[in-house]
Amino acid sequence: MRVVIFAAGGLGKVICEALELEGAHEITGFFDDAKKGKFCGYPILGKCSQYKTLCQKLKIEAAIVAFGYHFLNKRLLYCKKINGEKTIDSVNVIHPSAIISLEAKLGKGIYIGPGVIINPGARVGDNSIIWSGTVIEHDNLIGKNVFVAPGVNTAGYTKIGDSSFIGMGANIAKAEIGKNVTVAAGSLVLKDVKSNKYISGIPARIIREKRKASYV
Repeated sequence: MRVVIFAAGGLGKVICEALELEGAHEITGFFDDAKKGKFCGYPILGKCSQYKTLCQKLKIEAAIVAFGYHFLNKRLLYCKKINGEKTIDSVNVIHPSAIISLEAKLGKGIYIGPGVIINPGARVGDNSIIWSGTVIEHDNLIGKNVFVAPGVNTAGYTKIGDSSFIGMGANIAKAEIGKNVTVAAGSLVLKDVKSNKYISGIPARIIREKRKASYV
């Protein structure tokens, strides 16, 4: 399939390389609202808002949204748009070094980075990002639009709600984390966390309430 990447930034760069290594799709280029010219050797085709016209003109069949952790609302907007399209598929991009159990279930529009391990019974929701070196243990439930930074470890039966952010190197021990929760880098989560919280520490504790949807 001919694939386009929404957003020419750090996440777009690693997704592009994973697509190249997979070799299953043809990368057509990027959509980006600020950049022009080329990125990672591929053309910036136009602004994200122009995707309908350009996808039809260039016969693009699939897309993945690569807005990073500072841009949750843009991620949500374009994931919703792409998932609602009839002529464009939302594609998963999985680095070849990742190990995904045949008993795990993946949604769509997901990126899974180098060295990731996803064990049996785990489920990962639509449009989630699982960065390098993360271990998602058995029977985890990862919601939609979750951003899991590098080197995270989750124990079996962990649950993470939609639009939550798990910081680099965090460890989660069989806890249920609500929606729109931020877990700071290096934290150790030993108990359940309700929605709309920012937590940090070893063990993690609530630092503040989150008044709006954001990863950080």
